[in-house]
Formats: sequence, structure tokens, C-alpha cells
Amino acid sequence: MGFKFWIVRALKVFLGVAALLFIVELLKQHSVQEALIFACTWSSITTAVFICSRLYQSRKGVECALCNDIPDKSDKNT
Repeated sequence: MGFKFWIVRALKVFLGVAALLFIVELLKQHSVQEALIFACTWSSITTAVFICSRLYQSRKGVECALCNDIPDKSDKNT
């Protein structure tokens, strides 16, 4: 898994979490600016933790059925 893979994954996680947190903050009737700051801050923290934990697990060879980022050992095509 190359550098591009991890950048794309981090971007997907960041955008997904940021959108969710932004909507939740708006539903809680916070201002748009406060909601945006909150969403970006916590999305950055969440993305960093997620990517670091996945990098650690992938280097140890721990498979993640949900992420499916480690190829099956029985798959001889890759």
C-alpha cells in the first residue's frame, strides 16, 4: 500500500467525519463558524488516530474485515 492509498483514505475519513460533525453541530444550533471549527478540529484528531492505528495494524499484519486493505493470503493473483 503506497503513499497515495493512505492519502486517499485519510481524505475520505476526514471529509466523512467533518461532514457528520458539522451537521450535528448545526442541529445543536451552533453558529456556522463554531460548527466548522469544531468539525475540522475533531476530524483532524480522528483522522490522525485512525490512520496511525491502521498503519500500525497493517505493519503487524493484522487483518481488518471492515477496511479490507490487506489482501487475502489465498489470493494468488496479487
